[in-house]
Amino acid sequence: MISDINNILLIKYLRNDLNEAESKQVLAWLQEKEENKEFLFGLKEAYMLSRWKELQQQSAVSQGWDEFSLKIAQASPSKRSTLILSVVRYAAVAVIVFGLGFFLRGFSHQEPVTYNVVKTASGEHSTLILADGTKVRLNENSQLTYPSSFSRHFRKVSLKGEAYFEAAHNKKKPFLVNTSVYTVKVLGTKFNVDAYPDQLYVYTSLKEGKVQILDNSGDSKILSELKPGTQMSFNRRTGEYFVKEVELDEIGDWINGEVVFKRKTLQEIADKLEQKYGYTIDIRNKEISQLTYNITIENEPLEEILSDIHYITPQVHFSVQLDRKTVILN
Repeated sequence: MISDINNILLIKYLRNDLNEAESKQVLAWLQEKEENKEFLFGLKEAYMLSRWKELQQQSAVSQGWDEFSLKIAQASPSKRSTLILSVVRYAAVAVIVFGLGFFLRGFSHQEPVTYNVVKTASGEHSTLILADGTKVRLNENSQLTYPSSFSRHFRKVSLKGEAYFEAAHNKKKPFLVNTSVYTVKVLGTKFNVDAYPDQLYVYTSLKEGKVQILDNSGDSKILSELKPGTQMSFNRRTGEYFVKEVELDEIGDWINGEVVFKRKTLQEIADKLEQKYGYTIDIRNKEISQLTYNITIENEPLEEILSDIHYITPQVHFSVQLDRKTVILN
């Protein structure tokens, strides 16, 4: 019985396309058993037989083919039958091997996947429908990268910034959103992902259905499973995360031109204001960063929002540097 060997090596041998390391592998395999040598000889003869028209145009190989044909003609009837049967048997093996070779060659020459990138600027939103019917609403200063067509096994996109997804249901092909720190996995649901690269926390909020949060460190372990009305907050710096309940009407509220803050800290509000208005907000007094607020922001000027915060909590003072687009809170 012949020993196992990678069929690709045999194909490359017949095509005279082996490198030095691969040649050593084939040589070692030939030396293992006599059956291996017989197999490769028969395979080579079958390969030549399958290419006889082409080989007839090449003098050196044509001569070898003539010798092989003469060998058959001169052989006794019983030996001739054995030789022909041997070639036929190896020809059948060659069909299998070359069938695999052509399959792999066809697979390796598939058209490469092309990716689309959609970006939004400050104050700009974008809505798009993906190839599977998933609806994505992209918030300002955000970027979505997605393939022109999804693979057979999953539907994967990458997000920088914030987006609200209405993922089309497909039980056999999960929808995946890569945020760089973790991946959101769903089968079909409505959820919001807030993953701006310059903010400390990444948030995923679930409105309908169920989602899994998968670790991106390599083993894809499940960090958490969310149910409707919950939000996971992930600290980029420490890797710590926690899940809390949120109001359903808060999830994706920016779609309607407003942002609702309920029991949000001043630090969380400052992060959102930075994204919305393009200012850097520096909280000099760390004690006030944990003050909590219930406010709704629409499209009013930044200074008006800061004035409202000062009115609610007089201990919070602010100054705005227009030329540097900076806000200082102390």
